[in-house]
Amino acid sequence: MNWLNTAAGWLPEFVDGFLVTLALVGMCLPAALVLGMLLVLARISSKGLVWMPAYAVIEFLRNVPTFLLILVVYYGAPLLGSRLDGLYCGAIAIAVQHTAYLAEVFRGGVSAVPKTQWDAGRAIGLKPVGIFFRVVLPQAVLKVVPAIGNQVVVLIKDTSLVAGIGVVDLTLTGKLIMERTAASYEVFIVVAIFYLILTTLASGLFRWLEVPAGKRR
Repeated sequence: MNWLNTAAGWLPEFVDGFLVTLALVGMCLPAALVLGMLLVLARISSKGLVWMPAYAVIEFLRNVPTFLLILVVYYGAPLLGSRLDGLYCGAIAIAVQHTAYLAEVFRGGVSAVPKTQWDAGRAIGLKPVGIFFRVVLPQAVLKVVPAIGNQVVVLIKDTSLVAGIGVVDLTLTGKLIMERTAASYEVFIVVAIFYLILTTLASGLFRWLEVPAGKRR
């Protein structure tokens, strides 16, 4: 009971850190989804000058550690004359990396769409880009809802890495409280609970979306 009372005293700080984590997810996820759709369009192109650079970008981003990419953006931005806050540097790095992961998820969905859908689009006079966005991509997304959900959970957990550049998110909030109170075990149990709540809600949302998506395939 004493432990719970102590943890309750930390709650306002944890809520502030949780809101920063939510803000990161809110910035990273929409950007990664949109950029992933654009990147997969280049990746599936039949033109070598288009798909080869897209392939190289995807492979590079998938094989670079997330924290290293965060450091590159954080320390590289001032060299380019930009004074971006650490929050935005972290958001850019995480969004860019997850763009590559989501592009591959979307590519799997696109591959599962019958080739006849492309033929049908051409038959009604659509151009390749129009066929992709209006015919193929909606069907592809429905096929990969579970995989998108898994990637969203990974993205949520990756936001904890911004603590390494001084962004006071949920993880760094826990570290600061731990340093002040020496209650490391108790503090990080609370941090884990907050992350568990967020990832469970995200997983539940995509499981809920998976049912109607399966009916519309």
